[in-house]
Amino acid sequence: MKGSAMLNKLQNEVPSASWITEDTKPSLLKPCADVILPLTPKYENIMKRMIDWVKASQDKEFNANNILTEAIGIAAPQIGENIKMYYILLPITDKNEKIIYYEHALINPKIIGKSEQIAYLKKGEGCLSVTNHPHEGLVPRNYKINVTGYDYLKKKKVTLTVRGYEAIVFQHEQDHLEGKLFYHHINKDNHWLNDDKWIMI
Repeated sequence: MKGSAMLNKLQNEVPSASWITEDTKPSLLKPCADVILPLTPKYENIMKRMIDWVKASQDKEFNANNILTEAIGIAAPQIGENIKMYYILLPITDKNEKIIYYEHALINPKIIGKSEQIAYLKKGEGCLSVTNHPHEGLVPRNYKINVTGYDYLKKKKVTLTVRGYEAIVFQHEQDHLEGKLFYHHINKDNHWLNDDKWIMI
């Protein structure tokens, strides 16, 4: 197999677009169940599948033909498992044009604090599970959040403070665990409703 992501994959299957559950399936709109720790082999494999999927989607060699939609995050219900886990691999370019990767593999995550400041992505949000119909519009999110959960990679409970784009990604994935999708936050009467106090990202 080609591609660095594939050489280092954590489980036996090759990530495939067929893994993704679309929003036409009722299971994607149901709240997820807590995960009992330590992980059983089955649940550990689910986390490994999520990690492999995102890394493979970002691997320019393996995914040269765009067989996977490039992703920065994925939640367990998106691969058919209604449990509270998600994985984020967020590449951010710093002021020196160096790419820094922010990686989180959280189990039973919970948002425990939110700023009053609202932020949004200029072009709106997209989702691996939303492909059959467009949902254009602004998605208001909290600019800063505090998140707690068990980090699979660090093997311990963590509390994180994240801001801006990273905070938006966390909230998008957290929504999946609560049976929500990004377009549920779009104003129904005015899809591009804005407030001059909101921060555009």
